[in-house]
Amino acid sequence: MSRNNARIVRMGRVTAFLVLMALAVTLLALAVLPCRAAHAADPGWSLRIREAACVEGERVRLGDIAEPVGTIRPEVWRELSQQTLWQGPQYSGRQQALPRKQIERMLAYYVPDVAEACVLPGRLVVQRGGRVYGGRALQRLVVDFLTPRAASLGGEPEIKDVRVPSFVFLESPFDKLEIALSNDLRPGRVTMLVRAVGEDGRITRRISASAFVNLWKAVPCAAQPINRHDSVTPDKITFMRKNLAYLDEVWDGKSGGPYRMTRSVGTGRPLEMSFLESEPMVGRGDKVNLVYRGPRITLAVKAEALADGDQGQTVEVRNLQSSKTVLATVVDRNTVMVR
Repeated sequence: MSRNNARIVRMGRVTAFLVLMALAVTLLALAVLPCRAAHAADPGWSLRIREAACVEGERVRLGDIAEPVGTIRPEVWRELSQQTLWQGPQYSGRQQALPRKQIERMLAYYVPDVAEACVLPGRLVVQRGGRVYGGRALQRLVVDFLTPRAASLGGEPEIKDVRVPSFVFLESPFDKLEIALSNDLRPGRVTMLVRAVGEDGRITRRISASAFVNLWKAVPCAAQPINRHDSVTPDKITFMRKNLAYLDEVWDGKSGGPYRMTRSVGTGRPLEMSFLESEPMVGRGDKVNLVYRGPRITLAVKAEALADGDQGQTVEVRNLQSSKTVLATVVDRNTVMVR
């Protein structure tokens, strides 16, 4: 009877041991593969695979190439980010490029439980060591560079349509990017040179970037239709808010003059400098005094200017009494003289 009791006790111990072992294996499986349960419990997140990434070790980790999108528990992402994937570039500075299909196969092999939750780019480039700037980081650099400079133009500047590469690799994590304008800053499309500079000041890479600068400003515009050769007078001008990015050099309404129009413009059209020319002292069609001055006699008659002329210039005028055409020198706005 005692032998049977001992056998029963031993069997109970074995059974308990087996139950504990099964429980331990289950817990270990859940710890090693948290992603399946986590993904099932949290279907609201995904992993976006970057277009470019830098790795420090021999193997690529999921955290090197992916970033979570949506709400994912921190402990789940910490576990997933440490998942080792394929062999990375062998030497520092070397790169490897993987097309979309290859990325898909690699993820399905190394992390099958989250492969379907990954959003893939068309291509992934991995570099051993160094540093990578993504497109959004490059855009922020350009905007931060242009904003204070555009403010110096006056008016209301806007930085739009920033065009930069999708990513830029630097040789060292300590390298920095510097931006310089290709030309003087003006409204419209602006081009820049972005340089990667090492710790020793050596330029390791150059890339191009551009942005569109809108500049809203109150400028002189036609308050009414103005015809060609009409004088530009205050009653014909009003100030309106315009975007200078789509205009050539616009008159500031103060400098130079007096002006007249080189072309006809409609109401509301900004007065660009190419539309203006200095108003001549005598204009074609103006009525002037034609003075004949001889050794002993001076005569004056009414005449019509047949051409434009400034002071000291010779122009053709028509004597309104005799209808004869003569050459006379411009003296002032009302007088031409024949000696």
